[in-house]
Amino acid sequence: MIIRIALLASLVLPLPLAAQIRASEIGVMSQMIDGTKIVVEYSRPRSRGRDPLFGTKAVRWDEVWTPGANWATTFDVNRNIKLNGKPVAKGKYSVWMVVRKTGDWTVVLEPDARRYHMEPPDSGVKQIRFPARVEAVPFTDVLTWSMPELRMSGGTLAMQWERVRIPINVEVEPSLVMTLPAGDATPYLGRYTYTEQDSTGKPGKVSTLTISHEDGTLKGEWKPADPYFKKFALVRIAPDWFAPGVYDDKGELYEVLKPEMVFEFTRANGKAVSLVVRGEDDEVWAKGIRKR
Repeated sequence: MIIRIALLASLVLPLPLAAQIRASEIGVMSQMIDGTKIVVEYSRPRSRGRDPLFGTKAVRWDEVWTPGANWATTFDVNRNIKLNGKPVAKGKYSVWMVVRKTGDWTVVLEPDARRYHMEPPDSGVKQIRFPARVEAVPFTDVLTWSMPELRMSGGTLAMQWERVRIPINVEVEPSLVMTLPAGDATPYLGRYTYTEQDSTGKPGKVSTLTISHEDGTLKGEWKPADPYFKKFALVRIAPDWFAPGVYDDKGELYEVLKPEMVFEFTRANGKAVSLVVRGEDDEVWAKGIRKR
C-alpha cells in the first residue's frame, strides 16, 4: 500500500518550476558603466520559421509592442542617465516601441513596470518617449538585447530581432571630473625623477616623469615611455591625489585606474615638490622628486 501511494504521488505532483520549458525563455542583460548599472530583463521570442516578423501577425505596423514576450520587457537603472539625449530618471520601467514601416520607431518607457505584453499602456505624461532609428542587419532568430559598444561616458544599448536593429545611445553621469583648470594644474607642472621600488622598499628602475597641462587636462608621460600608459591623464580624485587615465588609439579616455593606482603629491609653498605612487593596498610603488 505504501509503495502504491508513493507511486501515485510521484505521478500527480507537478514538476518543479526550474524544469519548465517556455517558448520564450527569460533573459537578462546587465551592464555597469562608471557606477551606473543598467539591467534589461525580457523574454526572448524565437522566429520559429516565421520570416518576416515585422508587418505581420507577429508584430504589426504601428503596433505598440514590447520588445520581448510574455510580461513586458523592463529597463532598470540605478542613476539618472540619458537615452538618445532624453533624460531618464533612475528607476524601473516597462519598455515599449511604436513599430513603423518607414522612418524612426518610438521608444516608450512606462513607469508601470509590471504589465503583460498584450496590455500596452495608453499615452501618459509620466512616460518617457524618444525616437530611435532602424538599422538593417542579418537575420537574428532570437530577440536579443545587448550593449555592443561601451565608453567611459556611456555606450550603445541595442535591440535586435529578425533583420531589425534598434540602437539607443546611452549617456551616464560621470563620477569624476576629467578636466582641471589651468590655475589648479600649475602647482604640479614640471619634471620629476621617478624611482620605482619593490615591496621591501628597495629602489628599482629610474625614469623621468613629465607633467603638463593640455586641452584642459593634467597629463603625465614617462621617459623612457611606458608602452601601455604612453601619455596619460591625471584625474583628480581628492586634493593633491590623482588617478591615471589611459587613452585609446582615438585619443579618448577608456580607463581610469582608481583605486588600483594613485599619485599623491606633497607641496611646499604651494608648489608640488614630491610624489608617491601607491597601489590599491596602499603599498608604495614609486617615489618622485621634482627636478625643476
